[in-house]
Amino acid sequence: MRKPRSLGNFSIETSYRTMHGAWPKDAEKPHIHVASRFTSGLLNRWRIWKEVTQLPHDIIHITGDIHFTAIAMKGRMTVLTIHDLGLLDEGGAAKRWLKKKFWLDLPLKSCDRLIAVSERTKEDILSRTHYPAEHITVIPSVISPRYVARESLPQNAKPQVLHIGLAENKNLDRHAAALSELDVHLRIIGEPTGQQHAMLQRHNVEYSHASKLSEAELQSEYAQSDALLFCSTLEGFGMPIIEAQTIGLPVITSDLAPMDDTAGDGALLVDPTDVGAIRAAVKTVTEDADTRDALIRKGFANAERFSPANAARQHAALYKALLESKA
Repeated sequence: MRKPRSLGNFSIETSYRTMHGAWPKDAEKPHIHVASRFTSGLLNRWRIWKEVTQLPHDIIHITGDIHFTAIAMKGRMTVLTIHDLGLLDEGGAAKRWLKKKFWLDLPLKSCDRLIAVSERTKEDILSRTHYPAEHITVIPSVISPRYVARESLPQNAKPQVLHIGLAENKNLDRHAAALSELDVHLRIIGEPTGQQHAMLQRHNVEYSHASKLSEAELQSEYAQSDALLFCSTLEGFGMPIIEAQTIGLPVITSDLAPMDDTAGDGALLVDPTDVGAIRAAVKTVTEDADTRDALIRKGFANAERFSPANAARQHAALYKALLESKA
């Protein structure tokens, strides 16, 4: 796994450590190796690649933003988990070409199997590469077992709507436009830029923000909010949806894959480009108690699909099949 940042950037690591703790007793438990350096600069990347290629295991399974460590992997079977490929569309033409070459094309030449966290991610891989579809397994991400249902609904003076993340795909501009006519408080997880602060003020949105949160602090943010607004335009899976549902927070998310599948019946689905539809969904969740209660109930049921034990069994089965195929 990549080396995790100290705070606020560990959803992938949490997912795999949680699954590791639920490993089936009749299967050999894999060893977890964490890269010794952050992926910053060419020298650090080369050192991480060297470190991974020297690991003494029959199967090397890579996850996180260290896809490049699969390049020229020799003598071991290699599995790569791909969470999403949105970063390949960021930057100028030359930068996009370099990222695709070293983060996708060259790594996939050495991969015996791929794991995609959603059908949407699998489709994205197939649309960008010639990798065989039959060698891609879809296994959803899982959340930390520390996420548990809150004991009661929050008693906020006005409804608090939670927004997580500030990358362009997180859709803060349209969320702000949708909330501009509503008497709600927008709670942002992340550090807005000066431009984003100005945009929020233009829309006359009441808001506050917090960043670099621990897992416990993030859970508290969920528990203290009245709804999760997660109308993202692009996701590989949509982990906040399941986190919110597990805690008992009604969810508003996009009617796009994979968010619609991740959310199941436990969310209001809207067009993320339609400000009016987002505003109407927020009004429904904050003003209609019956709808809110139904979303919470269905959210609990949906979150049960993403069991760490089930994901562990699927990984163990993939490793076993891969070893048998090479025997």
